[in-house]
This record gives sequence, C-alpha cells and structure tokens, in this order.
Amino acid sequence: MRIVITGGGTGGHLYPGISIAYGLKERQAEVLFIGNIHGIEAKVVPHEGFEFKGIDVCGWNRTLFGIFRVVWKLIGAFFTSRRYLLEFKPSVILGTGGYVCVPVILAGKALGIRCVLHEQNAIPGLAVRMLSMIVDEIAVSIPESSKYLPHKRREKREKIVVTGNPIRKGIGQVKKQQAIERFDLSMDKTTVLVFGGSRGARSINMAVMEALTKGSMGLEDLQIIWVTGSDDYQMICQNVSGAGYRIFEYLNDMDHAYGAADLVVCRSGATTIAEIIACQLPAIMIPYPYATDNHQEKNARMLERHGAVRVVLDAELPQGRLAEVMAELTYDVRKLDRMRQGYEGFDIDPHGAVDIIIGLISPISPISHISPISPI
Repeated sequence: MRIVITGGGTGGHLYPGISIAYGLKERQAEVLFIGNIHGIEAKVVPHEGFEFKGIDVCGWNRTLFGIFRVVWKLIGAFFTSRRYLLEFKPSVILGTGGYVCVPVILAGKALGIRCVLHEQNAIPGLAVRMLSMIVDEIAVSIPESSKYLPHKRREKREKIVVTGNPIRKGIGQVKKQQAIERFDLSMDKTTVLVFGGSRGARSINMAVMEALTKGSMGLEDLQIIWVTGSDDYQMICQNVSGAGYRIFEYLNDMDHAYGAADLVVCRSGATTIAEIIACQLPAIMIPYPYATDNHQEKNARMLERHGAVRVVLDAELPQGRLAEVMAELTYDVRKLDRMRQGYEGFDIDPHGAVDIIIGLISPISPISHISPISPI
C-alpha cells in the first residue's frame, strides 16, 4: 500500500501526519510526504526518516499582486504534485491541513486518486473547508467541527468521521522520574514547561522572561524547561540563566518534556490540545490571537470549562497577567491537582486516533468500527 500525506506550515498540521505515517510504516506501507519547500515539513519530515517531495506554494494574500502570486504558484504546484503522484502511484492521499494540501488534493482528484482530509481544530481551516466538497472522506477531531463544513447534499454528512487527533508516539507515556533525569532536574521542585508551538511565540517568551528577570515570581522552588523557537533563542539565553533552567531552540523529545512537567504554558493549537489531554497536565493556555476564526481560543475555552486549564489572552501579557497566574498555580499543589481532575470527564483517546484514521484511509482495512456522523 502506498500513501501520500500532505500538510504542514505549522506543527499542528504536520505532526498528526507524522504520527499516522509511523502507524502506516508499522503496517509495511510506503509513505511519501508532499509539502512546502519553505515550510517546517521540509526539515522535520526527512529528520523523522520519511521521504519528502517539495512544492512551492504560498498562503492567501488579498492584494492584487498577492492574489496573482498565489494563483501562479498554485498552478505550478498542481503540475509538480501531479508529476510526483504519477511517479509514486499512491492508492490514497491524506491531507492534514494547510494551504499546501490544495494543489496536491486537486492533482489527486484529477488523477482519480481517493482523497481523505483530517481536520485537527474545532473550526476547520480555509483549505479544509475549500476541499471538503471534493474529497472522499473527512476525519475530524471533535464532532463540533462538522457543522463548519459546507454540505450541498444530505449524503455529504455521511463522509464525515470523528477520529480524534493523532499525537506523537510516547506522549503521555514517559514516567516522571525518567523524564526528570533526562533533563537533570530535581524531583523536589515544581517543573514548568514553556513552549509556543513549532515556531515559538515571541509574546509568550517576552512575558515569561520579564516575569523571571524582574523577580515577579518566587523562583527558589521552580525549574523550567523552555522551548523558545529559533527567533528568540539567543536573546533568551543571553538574558535568562539559572541552575533550574533548561532552554532549547527546538526539542525533539517532547514526550520527556511533558513527562517532567507539573504545569505547561503554551498556545492552544489542536495538536497541543490533544497532547495536553493525553498527558492530563494542568496548563496555562495563551491562544494565538490571529488564528483563523479565533479557533485557538475556542480550543482552549473547551478545556477551561472542564477546569483543566486557565486561559490568558495575548493582549493581557503586557500587563503581567501570565506571571500572576503562574505564581498562583506553581505554588499551590491543590489547585494543580484540581486541574488534573478536570480531565476525568474526557472520553478521548488520542493514541487510538492513529489506528482509526489508518482504518479509514486504508483501501484494504475494515472500517466498520468507525461511525460516521448521522445525516441531518
């Protein structure tokens, strides 16, 4: 069986595809990734050991020149994708979101190849909404996503399947002692994991750095694993130092970072949400304010209603709100315990999502155990 996976631009679109690719590899399937030559996928996919082919695409731009540029690149990417597909001869194409999916799925449909989409967020992105009318199946992480997908005919609902959001292997499965030893930290101190997604987050980095350097938090019993992203790494290293700080530009073994953490400070993209649920970790979530349809805040508010996370808006960071909430939670074990209890009502198995999606996309695997959303 040969499968093409396309998607990227952000880790939220890429890492679910990588998780599925590992599951396919275990089943002896051949996997090819097609992604943006300028995207995060061009570096990460080969590092993970999968074949990667690049196309040159760019995101939507509303200026006249920008629209022309998008269309021109889309046409070129369509024909490049078509050539890759003719060479690889896949039985299925799986799109995991991002504008890079568009030319690949269009080329696949033109060649008569079965196409499946997976949407990670509560509100589907523009690419998924555009392509949802022509693909064969759509996998969504939560049932609420289906109402944002266009349906011209009653039977369209039957091709939407709730699968959950795949996460990286090992997430939520590393013991705390092992994880603490990996980072040479202490079991007796509260460990905070700070990260802003695959690209980092300048506003979060600045807010945490200000809290630490200005002494607005008591730091004696606190240790931090901080993934800054490439843009801010040197600046953070120059301004923040201490025996309890572990600062990384990028971290491959996030499974150990989650395992060591007592509290997480992060954005609220769909992959992060799925990983936090799998680890059942208390979190302070700062939604990316420019996410499509504000879907990151809606992701975070869902967990906040269960009491599992606290939400701090990006606009509140300059006023020191993040430092206040971090100080409140890091030294109150009872509050952290109550936040962990907020996950008890979740009937979601992120680790099972890979098997369900593979069952959906496989032309030979039975999918009778998957329940499509009922037509309305």
